[in-house]
Amino acid sequence: MNEQNKTAGQGLGIAGLVLGILAIPLGIIPCTFFVALVFGVTGIILSSVGLSQASRRNGAKGLLIAALVCSILGTTIASLWTLALGKRSMIFRNVMKEEFKEEFGKEFEKAFKSFGDDMEEVLDDLEKDLEKDYDEALEDTLIKIEEEVE
Repeated sequence: MNEQNKTAGQGLGIAGLVLGILAIPLGIIPCTFFVALVFGVTGIILSSVGLSQASRRNGAKGLLIAALVCSILGTTIASLWTLALGKRSMIFRNVMKEEFKEEFGKEFEKAFKSFGDDMEEVLDDLEKDLEKDYDEALEDTLIKIEEEVE
């Protein structure tokens, strides 16, 4: 009977410890902190239930406490990432919207002015070329008419 009391909740404690140990490195990595939250919360639940069973049956609690600590630590780290990236992403989006609008506006205005200046030069050159071609064609026509008249 004493043996049965020592193993009370240990299976849940091992599962909680594994999930807690996995939650810590996954919580540190920014792109996997959501998985760490799930593992950490699940580890906390399993460890708490195991600790409750061990307390009722007078079983060993060391493994269960370690599992609970690891799960809480992993969940805390993942939660901090969630808060940091959540706030940062909202701030980042708002700042980027304003900066993007300003930068895009400046670049668009600069490109439009440059395009306008370039277009004026192109139109001036085209007008000169057309006048030159018109004058040459007119002269050629007048020469042909003079030759036909003579």
